[in-house]
Amino acid sequence: MSEYIQKQLHSSKGYYILDSGDNNDEIDLFELLFKLWDKKRIILIVTFITTLIAGMYAFTAKERWTVKAYICLPRIAQFSDYLELRRAFSRVSGIDANSQDIAQNLFNNFISMAISPDEKLAYLSATDYVIKQTKNMDPQAKRIWLNEMTEKGLDISPPDEKKYLPYFTVSVSADSPETAQNLLENYVQRINDKVMQQDDAEFRNNLEAMILARKKEQQDIEFSLKANRINQLTDLERTLSTAQRAGIKDYYANSASKGTTKIELANSVHKYMLGENFLSAEIKSLKESPIVYPVRYYDIEREISLLEPLLKQTVTAQVYRYQLSPGEYVKKDRPKKLLILVLGVLLGGMLGIGSVLISDGIASYRNNRRKGISAVI
Repeated sequence: MSEYIQKQLHSSKGYYILDSGDNNDEIDLFELLFKLWDKKRIILIVTFITTLIAGMYAFTAKERWTVKAYICLPRIAQFSDYLELRRAFSRVSGIDANSQDIAQNLFNNFISMAISPDEKLAYLSATDYVIKQTKNMDPQAKRIWLNEMTEKGLDISPPDEKKYLPYFTVSVSADSPETAQNLLENYVQRINDKVMQQDDAEFRNNLEAMILARKKEQQDIEFSLKANRINQLTDLERTLSTAQRAGIKDYYANSASKGTTKIELANSVHKYMLGENFLSAEIKSLKESPIVYPVRYYDIEREISLLEPLLKQTVTAQVYRYQLSPGEYVKKDRPKKLLILVLGVLLGGMLGIGSVLISDGIASYRNNRRKGISAVI
């Protein structure tokens, strides 16, 4: 303990100045502990109050739960009807219908649509959970809340190569595990249905285009054959008219060297010399006989008969597969009640001890100042 050294009174301006006093730079731990023990009631009261406030927050604050699911490529059994439709189309079109390629394409479309912010916003905006949470918010606050929910509350993460997880992770956060699970399952199913609708629309468009192309080819064949028949009939009728005017009844004529000479049927220049009887029979036969179509015509007809029923078929498919189903992974993000209570106790103890030390310091300072002034006087 240092001794009292000097006190000087300066009264020329009517006030006192204490130059130095009883200083003590050493801290007696036992004395400090005794002081805290004497004020234990205050410390306990402060600790109780902070713990009570922390407990009230822990048990009344909004909860936040996260549900995760792992997804990957679907198995053939999950899109077998769709695969059979594509294979039926392949048998006519010649386009390969490899099951692995189809599964990869469907799953890629699923992921591409699922991570779209527009799809997330469109889905979340229509859910009962979001409507309830943003009911009393102004448009700006609602937009901010929705953006936050879109970025962090509904997340699709790519495979984690560091953790050797070869699948995508879908996670949803909400105020209860049941709500989070429903939001996740409904979103995944919504994207699945939209992918199938989009793929079905594209498939039907290609199918209709292929059918129309084959019908056009068939019509071209019909038009060509009918046009040829009309041309033949016109030519024969003109030739018949010529033969009638020339008075040629039969398809042969007298020759100077021999009795008769037959006209070659391939001679188109003097075809009228075949005679009226032959030309009339040819015209009648041509009119009455059916048109003979080439093999390609009937092949097109068969392909159309195979393709058109596909337009009426409706198929469903699951374009993903769960590696970890929703509900298997559930985590409570906040509030962590035990941690909050422990922090409340620690904070209360620190505030209680701090209040005791501050009040004791103030009291000691005032007491020393009073003693110093009294000694000078």
